[in-house]
Amino acid sequence: MKTYRVEEIDGGAVVAVHSAEAKTPFEAAEKALGRKVTLRAGADRWVRVVDLTERPRPVRLRPTIFEFKAIGQRK
Repeated sequence: MKTYRVEEIDGGAVVAVHSAEAKTPFEAAEKALGRKVTLRAGADRWVRVVDLTERPRPVRLRPTIFEFKAIGQRK
């Protein structure tokens, strides 16, 4: 399992931050939000998922970032 930071973003402001362990960033977003997610597609309210798993990376590379939006009702 990898560790991810899940940030809920409204416009340009971070409104909540979660930590989740999951196999994929998609699963991490769903686990943290308790809702289904899909790709962001330009939504104003969205979710940024950052892979925090420690691994050797060249200094010039930034952390791996994924963007989703929540859909449906909370579980």
